[in-house]
Amino acid sequence: MHVLAAARSLSAAGWEVGVAAAHGRPTYSRAVRRDHEVPPPEADPDAFVAALARLVAEHGYDVVFGADDIEVLLVSARRDEIGCVVPYGEHSDVVAAVDKLALVEAAQRVGLAAPRTVTATAEALETVDGPVVVKARLHWDPTAGGSARHLMARVCVGREEAQQVARLMSAAGGEPLLQEVVDGRLSALSVVVDRQGRLLGAVQQWSPRLSGRLTSSRAVTVPVDPDLLAGVRRLLAELGWWGLANLQFMTAPGGEPQLIDLNGRFYGSLALAVGSGVALPDLWARAALGDDVTPAGPGRVGVRFQSFFEDLSRARVERRGGLARDVLSTLAQAPGSVHPHARLRDPGPVLAVLRNRWRDG
Repeated sequence: MHVLAAARSLSAAGWEVGVAAAHGRPTYSRAVRRDHEVPPPEADPDAFVAALARLVAEHGYDVVFGADDIEVLLVSARRDEIGCVVPYGEHSDVVAAVDKLALVEAAQRVGLAAPRTVTATAEALETVDGPVVVKARLHWDPTAGGSARHLMARVCVGREEAQQVARLMSAAGGEPLLQEVVDGRLSALSVVVDRQGRLLGAVQQWSPRLSGRLTSSRAVTVPVDPDLLAGVRRLLAELGWWGLANLQFMTAPGGEPQLIDLNGRFYGSLALAVGSGVALPDLWARAALGDDVTPAGPGRVGVRFQSFFEDLSRARVERRGGLARDVLSTLAQAPGSVHPHARLRDPGPVLAVLRNRWRDG
C-alpha cells in the first residue's frame, strides 16, 4: 500500500511511474504506467539488479526507489550497476541508518531519546525479566549472500520466548537485539531533506489504533513539534542521510518521544502525508535529480488515515467496548479518512483487494 501511495503521488506530479515486483502482481492502478516482474532480491540479488538495469535501459527511468529495507540496501550497494539515480547517500550511511543498533547509538549522540538496546547475547538473554522487544539488527545483509528475510520485530512476554525468537533469528542469519519495551503512544515524523540538509517537507502524526503488526491502522496529522524536528535533523546529519526519512517514536505518559525506528523508504501510512498536502515522494524524486526544489508548506492538521482492512481485523481481536461497537467505530471512521487503497478516481487497487479477500475466504 505504501508503493501505491507513492505511485499516485508521483503520477499526480507528472512522473511516469513503473512498479517492479516479484511474482508479477499488477497494481491495477491508473497511476502506474507499467508493472514489471523481477526476481525476489533476497533470493537472487544478481538477477534482481540485472533486471532493474534492463528496465532502466529499456524504459529510460530516471530514479529507482527501494520499496523495503532489503531493496534499499541492495540498490544502494549495487547502485553503479543500475544505470540511473539511486536516491540515497553513501552506502555506509544507508547501512548505519537501517542498522537498528547503530541508529539508537546515533540518536543518543545527538540528544534524541531511544529505548535501551543491546545485542541479544546469551548473557543478555538470561537477564530478561518481563516483556522485551526482539528485533534483527539488519533485516538482510546484501553482502553476506543469505537468502532468507530475517524475522520481524516481536514483543516477547519473557525470557523463554525471547530466547526462542533470538535463536530463530540467528538461524536465519540475523543478529538479534533486545530492546526495552516502551508502553505508550506511537507517533511518527516524516521528512524529506536534500543533499545539503535543507528541509523540503515535514509531516507529523500519531496513531490511535495499531494493527496486529504494530503498524498504524488509524492515524491523524498533528502540528510538527519544532524541538522534535530539530532533533531529527541533527540525527539525519549525524547519519549522513538525505531524502525521505520516516522516524517512529513511542511516548510513555508524561515522557519524551523515544525513537524506535527509521524507515528510509516509502512507508505504510504515506498516503496520510500526501493527503495532508505534502507530496513527500515528489519532493524526494526532484531532490534526487538535483532540481531546485521549493520547500513544501506545512501539511493540514487533523487529516485522518485508516487502513480499513487492518483496522477491521484489529476490531475483531481487540473488541473495544465489545465486537459490535468496535466494528461500528471502524466503519464510522472510513468516510472522510485517507485510505491506502480506496480512491474513487482509481478504483482498481481496492477492487483487487476485495477480489483477493473473497477468493481467499
